[in-house]
Amino acid sequence: MNYKHLLSALVLSGVMLPAAANTTDPAFGVLCYHNVVDESAPQILDTNHDGLTGEIERQYYPQTITVNRLVDHFNWLKSNGYTPVSWQQILDARAGKTALPEKPVLLTFDDGYTSFYTQIYPLLKAYKYPAVFALVTSWMDTPANSTFMYGNKKMPRNALITWEQAKEMKDSGLVEIASHSHDLHRSLPGNSFGSQFAAMLPGNYQNGRYETPQEYRNRIRSDLIRSSDIIAQRIGQRPRIMIWPYGQFNDTAVQIAREAGLESDMTLYDNELNRSSTQHIGRLLIDQETGYGAMKSYLEGKTFEPDIKRSVQIDLDDVYDPNPTQVNRNLDKLIDRVKAIGADTVYLHALSDVNNDGVAEATYFPNRHLPMKSDLFSRVAWQLMTRLQVQVYAKMPMMAQKLPLNSELGQSSQSGAPTPQHYQRILPDSPQNRQMTQDLFEDLAFYSRFNGILFHDNRFLAGNESPTLTAGEKADDLISYTDQLKAASLKYSFNGQNMLKTSRNLYAGTVVDDKAQKWLAQSLPKFSAHYDYTVLMAMPYQKNQPNISARKANQWLDRLIDSVKDSKVKPNRVIFELQAYNGRTEQALPEQDLFRSMKALKQNGMLSYGYTPDDFQNNRPNASALKPVFSNLRR
Repeated sequence: MNYKHLLSALVLSGVMLPAAANTTDPAFGVLCYHNVVDESAPQILDTNHDGLTGEIERQYYPQTITVNRLVDHFNWLKSNGYTPVSWQQILDARAGKTALPEKPVLLTFDDGYTSFYTQIYPLLKAYKYPAVFALVTSWMDTPANSTFMYGNKKMPRNALITWEQAKEMKDSGLVEIASHSHDLHRSLPGNSFGSQFAAMLPGNYQNGRYETPQEYRNRIRSDLIRSSDIIAQRIGQRPRIMIWPYGQFNDTAVQIAREAGLESDMTLYDNELNRSSTQHIGRLLIDQETGYGAMKSYLEGKTFEPDIKRSVQIDLDDVYDPNPTQVNRNLDKLIDRVKAIGADTVYLHALSDVNNDGVAEATYFPNRHLPMKSDLFSRVAWQLMTRLQVQVYAKMPMMAQKLPLNSELGQSSQSGAPTPQHYQRILPDSPQNRQMTQDLFEDLAFYSRFNGILFHDNRFLAGNESPTLTAGEKADDLISYTDQLKAASLKYSFNGQNMLKTSRNLYAGTVVDDKAQKWLAQSLPKFSAHYDYTVLMAMPYQKNQPNISARKANQWLDRLIDSVKDSKVKPNRVIFELQAYNGRTEQALPEQDLFRSMKALKQNGMLSYGYTPDDFQNNRPNASALKPVFSNLRR
């Protein structure tokens, strides 16, 4: 997470929690810097390269800070008892040879700017601080008096250090040279709509087709090996660290890095301290605005846990249209809608239930087993994430999807026929069904980017299913299965385990009725202990239930709130999902009823809530009326 977003969440809606102490494997922080500028130095303009004109000595790149700011940081570390350590010290601690000093911190600098040698290196020598420098070898191999592409901008070769300077700094013993890839510090088209993803990520879309998983692995492996070979040739030592461009990676890329001899890797998005035994290293991104309070909180092992979530479900069936022009209009309307209501989380349906029978027949992403209705999920999710900075969770079924093996439907232990009281779910104990479902989750992660998964409510076992298991055993088995599905996603999910969040739908009846909990093998305490969030379906107007009055619905919600309180589950781990439509009548509920429910949740300390469905096409619920009771005002 970007520091600015992190700090915003802290100030307005979050709490800070200290990390647990570990005296046998002490924690260390990693600070990630980029370029520095000396604002007192004269500007040196360059006009000799393809008409390029630019400030070389005072070039401002992303996350550029002033020399004076860096000196202040070094002095702050020193005065507060922090000891910058070398990468070798961390490796020695990992091997049990020596212990890290008290309050250790690792300094890293990305990209290889000229300031590495002219500004940062002299300071390292003066303070006797070791550091890690990450180089992009394709940039470094640019011929003198030529240019390289920095994003969409041409940059002269002399904006970077030379290989001779890199070797000199390595030979000093203060600097560890790391790989920042050969040619992955750029973006590539990641879907058929032209969305730009980091080149490190899979799904490169070129010439009307996606790359295959094997092509992706070959592309990453070739790049990392080439980068390591060039660094070894130029400075006489192979790199030991892979620093992911833009901080983006996945578990498959990490595995390839290990196979290429890069024994550890670093990212930008982890906000917890590291242990010497950990090979995957998180860093705190530093820029000119990073204050000492943020650095102190991070280096003291404090993490940030937002207390408030405001969610909305979006069905891609409502965005899709056979006419691409209409799809564009629908997407723009959706973006405006989510912004207008102030949602921070979107549960985005990744599959399509064409005939509305509760079973998904098609997907909105390329996959191995189901027809693809449209390659739409990737585009919509990325637009929501980048344009609005909301969290996007892929809503995925685990049992209610029409797989090719239609004979393996959920069976009643009594009749041997598909369970009659529910829509036809696949048999979860079938190894074939499980594998195909895992394939769907893996394919979704390969072809799209998202922040989390919402496991749909169809993941339950009724009392007459799997009769040899107790209700608790059924619940544990189903939880274990969602772990398998998450693991399948993690093969290609960007930014790894810590950044892929999980939510699970929970029937409200299981919270207020012990019999329902046992019958459906669902448990609020179990879910809250296992998933990042439990999405509680606070829906008194269910399709197959008797219709009730608004007064009784309010009483039902009050009872549900009291039951959640009695459960002793942390309120910030539960998201109440309210109804905007009456499932029995298939009509929109009065907006005031929805707003009254939100106010009741607030009054009872239940600050995380959302609703479903959202009718963004017809502005229902009305955005201007909804926002005052819905938005958490974080943006």
